[in-house]
Amino acid sequence: MDLTFSSEQEEWRDEVRTFLTAELPADFDWNSEYDEDEEGWAFALDFTRKVAGRGWIGLTWPMEYGGLARPAIDRFILWEELIRANAPVVNHIGWGLAANALLAGGTHEQKLRFLPPIARMETFWAEGLTEPDAGSDLASLRTSADWTGEHWIVNGQKTFTTWGTHADVLYLAARTDPAQPKHRGISIFCLDLRAPGVSFSPLHNIAGGRQNHTYFDDVIVPADCLIGEVGHGWDYIMGSFYAGGPMGGMECEQENRLAELTRWCSTVGRYGRPLIEDPYVRERLAELAVMTEISRVLSYEGLSNFLHRRPPRFGGALNTVVSKEMRPQFSQTISEIVGPLSQVRGESPAAPMTGRPAEWFLRGINNHAGGTPQVKRMVMATRGLGLPR
Repeated sequence: MDLTFSSEQEEWRDEVRTFLTAELPADFDWNSEYDEDEEGWAFALDFTRKVAGRGWIGLTWPMEYGGLARPAIDRFILWEELIRANAPVVNHIGWGLAANALLAGGTHEQKLRFLPPIARMETFWAEGLTEPDAGSDLASLRTSADWTGEHWIVNGQKTFTTWGTHADVLYLAARTDPAQPKHRGISIFCLDLRAPGVSFSPLHNIAGGRQNHTYFDDVIVPADCLIGEVGHGWDYIMGSFYAGGPMGGMECEQENRLAELTRWCSTVGRYGRPLIEDPYVRERLAELAVMTEISRVLSYEGLSNFLHRRPPRFGGALNTVVSKEMRPQFSQTISEIVGPLSQVRGESPAAPMTGRPAEWFLRGINNHAGGTPQVKRMVMATRGLGLPR
């Protein structure tokens, strides 16, 4: 097994790092899912447009659709470095979910229409999949899109709409044929979030950010805003998660936090000696280091499988289960090392590491997106091990 990168790939990594060093303040820490301040959002949008200006949003897309036709491994490296730098890149739904659906199932005309604006960061997408009664069992969604002969009329509700009040359009899954089996009657649309009949109510998360409930009351969607074919939405949703190739990053986030925690343990005393000398603390730090390396190996395995066109193990659910369950465990272990003061947030003088452990813990609980680990375990059991439902 070779876990090294070529000299050309390392040169690409250096190019990304040089850009990030020039564009991001030292010790930058801002997350679009948990920080709602206007200044942070303005900076994030400006930064993402700079990424787009280099062609990096559509890095692997064909050139005719606004991309650079670079290999998937370059996208993996780019994402590793963005995560390592805590870069405030927004519009993941646009350059991830929506773009992958278009590349997998869109017509040539649709790709020409929708992809270049995403690549230039001119169109900001939010996700319209989850509903109050359709989350892990997404195919049970009930939001409807009825064809009038001229356009579609959408009615229903979505929830957990991250970035909804900031975005321009919605990657919307709606039921277009209730007579079909639930996986076959779904279609995908690009819905204008400023269209009459669209409204929001706030859904604040535990870390202080805002998601949304999104409501549709006779919203008109033009015929040309259907993505792909009618009734193939489920295929596009499933294919979108894997079409663009894996993105590295979780191990880089863990690396950063472990390094900061280790430095803090080296400077703080407890019971008359440096915390780093405490056997319990050293054991917990070793656990965090092992988790980080597990994340790295699984990330690289996912990249290797994609590059060599090998099907992922356990129906593609193994990496997801590990990452979703490891993230809160990682944050919990940090809290155990730091102690009760790890719960203190903000600029309080009592907050260790300027309150970062508290923020990490609250953000680490967020592991439901894309399906809960419990559901992914069922995928592992059925598709990976062949067990009955």
